[in-house]
Amino acid sequence: MKTIAVLSDSKFKNGRPNNVSRIITENLQEVFGDNVSVSRYYIDELDSHTSIEEDLVLIMAGSRAVKVRDFVLNKNNIILARRTFLKGGLEQLYQIPEGADVLVVNDNIETVLDCVSSIYNIGIKHVNLIPYEHGKDYHSVTYAISPSEMDLIPNYIPTVFNVYNRVMDISTMLLVMSRLELDSKEIQQNLYHYYQKIFSVNESVTENYNNLLKRTEELDYMLDLSHDAIVLTDPKGQILVHNRKFTEMFGTNAVVTGQTLESVISEIEMKPFYKADYHNDVITFNKRYINFEKRNLTHFNKEKRMYFSFQEVTYIKKLEQNLSQKLRHKGHIARYHFEDIVTESSKMKDIISRSRRIAETDLTVLITGESGTGKEVLAQAIHNASNRRNQPFIAINGSAIPDNLLESELFGYVSGSFTGALKQGKKGLFELANNGTLFLDEIGDMPLHLQAKLLRVLQERQVTPVGSDQIIEIDVRVIAATHKNPLKLMEQGAFRKDLFYRLNVFPIDLPPLKDRTEDIPLLLNAFTQNRFDISSACLKHMMSYHWPGNIRELHNIANYVCTVETGKLMTIESLPQYLTETSLPAEICQDFDDKTILEAITDFNASMQVLNAISILNRMQKTAGRKHLLELLKKSEPPIHESALRKILEILSTQQFILIKKGRAGSYLTEKGRQFLTENRK
Repeated sequence: MKTIAVLSDSKFKNGRPNNVSRIITENLQEVFGDNVSVSRYYIDELDSHTSIEEDLVLIMAGSRAVKVRDFVLNKNNIILARRTFLKGGLEQLYQIPEGADVLVVNDNIETVLDCVSSIYNIGIKHVNLIPYEHGKDYHSVTYAISPSEMDLIPNYIPTVFNVYNRVMDISTMLLVMSRLELDSKEIQQNLYHYYQKIFSVNESVTENYNNLLKRTEELDYMLDLSHDAIVLTDPKGQILVHNRKFTEMFGTNAVVTGQTLESVISEIEMKPFYKADYHNDVITFNKRYINFEKRNLTHFNKEKRMYFSFQEVTYIKKLEQNLSQKLRHKGHIARYHFEDIVTESSKMKDIISRSRRIAETDLTVLITGESGTGKEVLAQAIHNASNRRNQPFIAINGSAIPDNLLESELFGYVSGSFTGALKQGKKGLFELANNGTLFLDEIGDMPLHLQAKLLRVLQERQVTPVGSDQIIEIDVRVIAATHKNPLKLMEQGAFRKDLFYRLNVFPIDLPPLKDRTEDIPLLLNAFTQNRFDISSACLKHMMSYHWPGNIRELHNIANYVCTVETGKLMTIESLPQYLTETSLPAEICQDFDDKTILEAITDFNASMQVLNAISILNRMQKTAGRKHLLELLKKSEPPIHESALRKILEILSTQQFILIKKGRAGSYLTEKGRQFLTENRK
């Protein structure tokens, strides 16, 4: 435990206890807690038998150093405790008129001048501070302030303010931390909370340190969330930083920071790993196989560090099993059959009939239709009715993967083809789907340069991985889908005509739910497993709703009703609030223009502000994600918060004013959205 001596002039002042040393002691204990032991000394009580041997000695004024140095064992341990004010103590000074003379009173001229300097440096400069000198006449002064030395203020001054005892400044706290080498996470948190309560003279420095503390806290959280055991050491193996998983994996509850890696992992000879880098090497610890990586790091071309990451092999295997299972659930097998498609619609029955016939061939299929109409369900049904049913069905969403990764996902890559590539390379989805079916969802969002490469694959039935000159023969059936109109995309130059005609061998256009309303009660019963009877009013309302989210939206509503409805009857009151308050019947939607519809289902002014913000970010070629949009919209009147923004974006997307790309791509104005914004902008 570190020791600190706090020296003040005397135990009593004017017959009352002198609170300076007590307050400084409380400040130190608030930040450092049980890591320090604080002793108090009083200069007027020092004698020839006094020996101050503490690790640090704090004095309250520079002139006191001369008085105490003969009693301090190590003179280098003496430091001046700079003091400041609590934020609550100085707020009352703003009541004093600008330009007024204010007498500053303390127990001696040195502490008076220190107070004056502190107050000015804090930023209180609207008044004229006058240092108090004993014996002078201050009848012309109306205001006086003092840090709890109120009895020293001349009694003829009419208005006085007690700014309370001063506390230790943050810069002195940082100096104490540095000199005593105290820098635990607990102390950092205590210092952060202490900093919030006080004024700081060096505001920019302490603000930077405050930001550094917050960043360190965030990095600690990130490290502790990792499933890998992570540790950073110096070149000799002394541990500098580690996460919680490291202590858990190697079974130690002790503080390991400052210890050597070899002493913590004593079963393993770690020194042979210090010189070079290692990737996916295996060590044994407590009869467990552990995969580890090692990297040598250099900071500022000078300081050397070693980074280690450890993973239990059993965890890796479990992760691989879970990943495989999740991939299967996400579309790497086909789960749906034609028998799973619930319908009484003549349009859908005709589509199913034709799709059964096309399933027996290897012809390419292009499925169009609004989002949520069941394009992937139909694709899976075609696969399961084909001769490829026992082979892979792999689905990929073209809008969910960044453009710079989509090529490597589709066609694969070889080792070293780009930064971040796996050492062993990676097979593409065309190769993984060999002898089976590849479902290319949202083909309309694919960039033009990839459309050209995809066209070649469809023509030649060959793929070339990124970074390779090897040609791989494939036998894959392609089913493509898009919620956009391919003909309009071609007119806009966003879709290659030759690719469209190559994909459009067997076109299927799925009708929206509003055009197959006879299926609504059937689908509801299927989604709720016939749990409810549906009231006539409820069914009528749902039959007249325009269903912008189609079957997916109906499925979500069924889940909602199953959760909240406790009875056996589904009524209008069972439905989500937005469905009963903001919905418009399909036939009404056909009779009104876009502006009227938008005004009916959302805040029109807010929607226009969001459209304008997306337009600005698109023109700046900056990502129009929610974060950037909120930054632009935070000064809007009234302000648009994240929950409202999310709802508006969903509605704008449903009305086809914007295109929301998944991942980090953000939102883009469609041609319809640009025209609408131009026509309705005030």
